[in-house]
Amino acid sequence: GPPGINRPRLDWDEMFRKLIRYKEEHGDTLVPRNYEDDPLLANWVHRVRKKKSKLQREGIEAETVPPGKRPFAKTLSAERIARLNSIEFAWTVQGPKTAWDDRFRELMEYYEKNRKWPTQATGSLGEWVNKQRMKYKRGDGHFLATNAVKLDDVGFEWTPKRNAIISWDQGFEKLMEFRKKNGHFDVPCPSGPNVDRKGNQYKFYKFVQSLHVMYRSYKIGRQSGLLTDERVVLLIKHGFEFQNKFN
Repeated sequence: GPPGINRPRLDWDEMFRKLIRYKEEHGDTLVPRNYEDDPLLANWVHRVRKKKSKLQREGIEAETVPPGKRPFAKTLSAERIARLNSIEFAWTVQGPKTAWDDRFRELMEYYEKNRKWPTQATGSLGEWVNKQRMKYKRGDGHFLATNAVKLDDVGFEWTPKRNAIISWDQGFEKLMEFRKKNGHFDVPCPSGPNVDRKGNQYKFYKFVQSLHVMYRSYKIGRQSGLLTDERVVLLIKHGFEFQNKFN
């Protein structure tokens, strides 16, 4: 570039450390191309893969570094390739499709063995399960039309029972009180800068929201957390209206 403009010099070791941190957090080295948290890292990983496939096309194992010289930031030396291999760097990016199907297979193996769905504490598979639940909660249209259907088919639990924010009895009682006082069931989301997310008001709001989410599973005959047949009947009898569509 023109003199006087200090372009940040990419330090290979620094980027490698960042990649290790990324892997610890996300369970893989598949930094998305549009990774907003660290565009430099995304770009670096992309360039490393590009360089490797260029070398492969030319039949070269690695770039050589002259003795006594420090490798350039963009040099892909044998030593650097070995370091990337040591953290199981993915040299090629699988299409998201295959990656999802692999995870799904892993999930089913886990379920067959343990007869329960993995929690977030189970490591990267649990994290993946949590991501699926978040997409479901958000009502991600593409997800609902594709992968959510596969999860539904195996009776996946979208709202695990242990995630119940307050117990059914507490929630139902508060809901009836709310109805008596307000004449409707539209429990507002507590807002404002000082919302206490652990407070009862917020928990009650989340409880009502979760009824709608669980009902979607219930409607298609799936495990649905706290919602049993009799509870659905009870709510409907009291005039509660389930939102069966995603907002």
